[in-house]
Amino acid sequence: MDAGRARWIAASVVATEAVVVLGGLVSDRLLVGAGHADLVSLRGGTWVLLLGVVSAAVVGLAIVRSEPRHPVGWLFLALSATILFSDPLGAWITWGRLARPGSLPATGAVAAVNDATWIPWFVLVTLILLLTPTGRYLSPRWRALGRVIVGAGAVAFLLSLLKTDPFESPFQDIENPWAVPAIQPASAWVEYSLVLLVAAGLVASGVSLLLRWRRARGDDRRQLLWLALVVVPLPAFVVAAFVASKAGSSVGTVVATGGFVVLIPIAAGLSITRYHLYDVERVLARTTTYVVLTMLLIGTYALIVWFGARGVQRWSTSPAIAATVGALAVAAIAAPARRAIQDLIDRRFNRRRYDAVRLIGAELADQRAGRDLAALFRRAFDDPSVAVAYPGARPETWVTDTGLEPPEMADRVDVVRDGRVVARIGYDPVRTDAEVVSAGAQVAAAELDNAGLRAELARRLGDVESSRRRLAEAQRTERRRIERDLHDGAQQRLLALAMDLRSAHLGGNDQRMRQALSEGATAAQSAVRELRDLANGLHPAALADGGLPAALDDLARHSPVDLQLDVDVPRLDPALEFTAWLVIGESVVNTQKHAHATKLKVAVHQHDCQLRIRIHDDGGGAANPDGPGLRGMRDRVEAAGGTLLIDSPAGAGTTIQVVLPCAL
Repeated sequence: MDAGRARWIAASVVATEAVVVLGGLVSDRLLVGAGHADLVSLRGGTWVLLLGVVSAAVVGLAIVRSEPRHPVGWLFLALSATILFSDPLGAWITWGRLARPGSLPATGAVAAVNDATWIPWFVLVTLILLLTPTGRYLSPRWRALGRVIVGAGAVAFLLSLLKTDPFESPFQDIENPWAVPAIQPASAWVEYSLVLLVAAGLVASGVSLLLRWRRARGDDRRQLLWLALVVVPLPAFVVAAFVASKAGSSVGTVVATGGFVVLIPIAAGLSITRYHLYDVERVLARTTTYVVLTMLLIGTYALIVWFGARGVQRWSTSPAIAATVGALAVAAIAAPARRAIQDLIDRRFNRRRYDAVRLIGAELADQRAGRDLAALFRRAFDDPSVAVAYPGARPETWVTDTGLEPPEMADRVDVVRDGRVVARIGYDPVRTDAEVVSAGAQVAAAELDNAGLRAELARRLGDVESSRRRLAEAQRTERRRIERDLHDGAQQRLLALAMDLRSAHLGGNDQRMRQALSEGATAAQSAVRELRDLANGLHPAALADGGLPAALDDLARHSPVDLQLDVDVPRLDPALEFTAWLVIGESVVNTQKHAHATKLKVAVHQHDCQLRIRIHDDGGGAANPDGPGLRGMRDRVEAAGGTLLIDSPAGAGTTIQVVLPCAL
């Protein structure tokens, strides 16, 4: 059964019960009018059971609306229905046999059913206590007890339909058409034994709930407190009910039975409102709001129409005018009345949630930009440990409003807006609870969304500053390397060449001079080659002459690993070509030094206004995206306005995808 259908059925049950109660009131009024005031059903101890009907129906409806599959909600609804079921049965018998004899058929059979309706009460209350609050039995032994009690109650109910004993007053003169004298008195003793077994099971179910309460901790223990207090005197109520029944005291029986039939639903309602049992306090609050609002609007409309009817007699006004005025008045007060009633009920059902929502709403109403939401939540939730984080650029990464890494959050609530998680709020469960945090966060969801955008901007600015520092440091490192290469290479060769030539010139030996010139030429050529190699490292000649395809072809010829190219791009902006060449060259170096790959595939294509580069090697993978090589590569790409993604699962190689903006 889906949730919507379950809630519809539960609401229909409660609505039917309301109609039955209204029918009972009408029946009693008719009995009084017919001179049978002594036969009315709603009198004396009956009001105690009616209270049980109302409390069980409200609690059951609230639980079903919150958790449609939870069995306890349906058991409470069944309890309210079985208690109330005796009222229309009693009215049927009263009218058909006492008030107007012979006016209704099967009064004897109805009397037999009515006399046994109390047995299911014991069974249902037993199951409620055994299954509260989880919907599951405490252990397999308790499950076996539940099945025994259900079976015993069913058999006792059937045997009660067959008994020959007279019914209770005022139906003692009615004969049971289903009575089987042949099986009496054995049937009566079996029935009585089974009823005692059901009563013992009821007491045992109270023990089961006390065991849950003793084993529970924290909020779970507080949730069961009221029910635990109620089940302590449960044995006394059960004994008192049997004693009163044997003594023939109907009022005493009703009061003793009401001791657990009424108090257990009320205790569950208190646990719901105070300690979030079944987590239905919001549903209950909303339901109560709309019930009270409906009664107020109907009462207002009826009062205006009534005054209009009086005006018809006195001033000859039209009834349509009164009806129109009533409709307009109801429409005018509906919205403000709902807010006022909702405010009043929220304050009663969950004061901490109410105060937190009010404070956050009042703070956000002045529309100040850039407020410290974490500090606001700390005040609203009375929890100094509250921290707020926002989604980062990469999945499963979070940042604070300043773009920094947030503290660890053991207990947290994710704030969702338009299907997106816009923030995460960490809290201390000892100081507050998730429902209060969630309610306050939803009030500030729009502001949290905006704060998340500001946090992302702060993170990006921080990344830009860090990237600039890393690029500046890389430039200094590269300058020192060039200075070192010039000093140790070409500069030393040229200096040695100058010294040799100077020495040969001073010696004045022609042979020595010719030899020095020959060696000088060779040394100069070597220095030129070193300078050319150094210049190619800074900006390869092939890149300047033939563009990116030519430079990559030259790189593939000198690459220490097998470099396979798939390049199809025209001449591009020189700065863009240089960035792409540096990224691919760094990938070749990383593949050789760290990945231990044998093959490197590079694909470069231009699509619309984007240059797309895909680099994949067959190495060991598990590359560190925050290592100096990949970090520097990302800095270069981001400095050019592009993006770089790294996928490097262990044992499956590394794939680098780069997208750079380019002009058509």
